[in-house]
Amino acid sequence: MAKEIVSLENGKVIVVKPMDVSTIVPLFCKLCEYPMKTMEDSISFRKIGVCHYCENSWSKNKNCNIANGLMPNKETEEWLEYIIVRDIASKTIINFK
Repeated sequence: MAKEIVSLENGKVIVVKPMDVSTIVPLFCKLCEYPMKTMEDSISFRKIGVCHYCENSWSKNKNCNIANGLMPNKETEEWLEYIIVRDIASKTIINFK
């Protein structure tokens, strides 16, 4: 991956950033809006643009096909059930007191 080097403040600070920003994974999934935390999320995002959990849940769904750009309708009962399950899955197992 090519990088661009920019020198600031008379060469005292050097910033290295990727020239192709299309490979940068966002902090949150554009579909479910949960954090992208795992390597699987990164792979799924680069493949179809959503987190791994959304890919697994919606790629084989008969009402939508996120691999082909057809996103689920967020006003359906199916979506609301998905978000409830997604919320439970995102909670930590260990409870610190």
